[in-house]
Amino acid sequence: MRHIARQQLTLMMRSHWLAGFGILFSSLAVMVAFLGNTGGTGFDGFNRMTASLLNINLLLIPLLSLLIGSLFLSGEKEDRGLTLLLTYPISPWAVILGKYTGLFVAVWSVLTFGYGAALLVIFFVGGGVSVSLLVLFYVYSILLAAIFLSLAMMIGIMAKTRFQALGISLIVWAFLVLFYEFIIMGLSMFMMKQWLLPMLTVSIFLNPVELIRVQSILSLDGASVFGPRLYDLTIWADGLIGKTLFILAVLLWTILPVLYSVYRTKRGVEDE
Repeated sequence: MRHIARQQLTLMMRSHWLAGFGILFSSLAVMVAFLGNTGGTGFDGFNRMTASLLNINLLLIPLLSLLIGSLFLSGEKEDRGLTLLLTYPISPWAVILGKYTGLFVAVWSVLTFGYGAALLVIFFVGGGVSVSLLVLFYVYSILLAAIFLSLAMMIGIMAKTRFQALGISLIVWAFLVLFYEFIIMGLSMFMMKQWLLPMLTVSIFLNPVELIRVQSILSLDGASVFGPRLYDLTIWADGLIGKTLFILAVLLWTILPVLYSVYRTKRGVEDE
């Protein structure tokens, strides 16, 4: 597994996709940090800078993870490289986990570089940055990448070609990041009042983007942005039960797609 992970990481570091995303993410993170510092809103709590940085994470990280993970894996299937690899005495577990590890380390390095660049900019312009806030965003970014890389592995195994993997990845990203929230808002207009809170609670756990978004805002003491009607939801989600369920949901979103990828690999990538 270690050899496969090292090989995957080497291929990723040569990828123009990864380099392009690294430049884009770092530039946006630095810009948000600089403008947030000059805006005079401070770095504590949920403000303009934190909201902008959160939106960048929720838009770019899922897209990067889905595209890179699914295209690399589906490309190996299409080129018969994965089939050749499975002919060696290597278990499907080692193949999938090795490739996942290599992809994760590559994306992690990009996120680390981006946040490091933002922290340097804040330091040189003399901003009173809260290190704990940046660490919090950094951790949630890594969790988001871990989840969507897991989904990307599943898409890459299911897709027959790179083009199909690209299409599925864009559809999944658009649904989870762009359309899901509007669908839930539309459904809430037709729900009875007593069913509104349970429906919104369940909808958060059914979408990893909303899961990270809500937990990030609550961790930044920004519960007021949800409004008084969702006060009970914020109190519950910020409590021990809510945080425990958040951790379990993140684990399930990360582990289950990988398990399915291993299952499909055991059946054979040729058995479509």
